[in-house]
Amino acid sequence: MRKSVLIYDGSNALFRAAAEAATHRSDDVVAVRWDAEPVQAFLEAQFDARPFAFIFVEGDSVHVGQETVGRVLRRAGVASPLVDKLKRAYAVGGDPFGRLVHGRTVADLDGSFSLSAAAAGHLAGLRQVQKIPVREAGTGEP
Repeated sequence: MRKSVLIYDGSNALFRAAAEAATHRSDDVVAVRWDAEPVQAFLEAQFDARPFAFIFVEGDSVHVGQETVGRVLRRAGVASPLVDKLKRAYAVGGDPFGRLVHGRTVADLDGSFSLSAAAAGHLAGLRQVQKIPVREAGTGEP
């Protein structure tokens, strides 16, 4: 079975902990930081760019933005009405939140896309990530 890949902003401990919480009960989903070089290569191959976005690769589909929020939350067993509200919140607040918290604008990219053959070649290594480091190596700081 191919593992799904959640690409998220791992720039601080809060986001790493959230990714851990979203994936810890699932053996078929791995989370990888957006800024990891293999992720950047995947993004270039899939989008001919490096969009800063919340991305979920599931089977032969690449889900971006609101669609990722919906897919991840449904897999976690969150009720549909709450999923719909959180997707709307992402649609409205994602860009300002991205600028304020992440220091960058979230890509204007939402929906589901077919996984390109070129991008699929970059997923083998990403699907083998085993652990999300909640603390930065060597700092002891969360």
